[in-house]
Amino acid sequence: MSVRRRIEVLEEQAKPRQHVPDAKPHQSDARRHMREYLARVAALRRGELDPEQAAEVEAVSAAFKGRLARIRGEGGLLG
Repeated sequence: MSVRRRIEVLEEQAKPRQHVPDAKPHQSDARRHMREYLARVAALRRGELDPEQAAEVEAVSAAFKGRLARIRGEGGLLG
């Protein structure tokens, strides 16, 4: 990603969010949780988390990957 594009992304993130009246509450909650999770994954990759926080992020990542594998039928387990 170019420096220019990174700046654009940061500027978009810094803009105040507008309320979307027809957004369902669970959709915005899921989006917020995913953004928080991805921010923690990024912090883990940058080495900014303590060992306990890193273990928590890795556990959530493993659970997420396992669930995706089961959904795709790659996990070898049914359920």
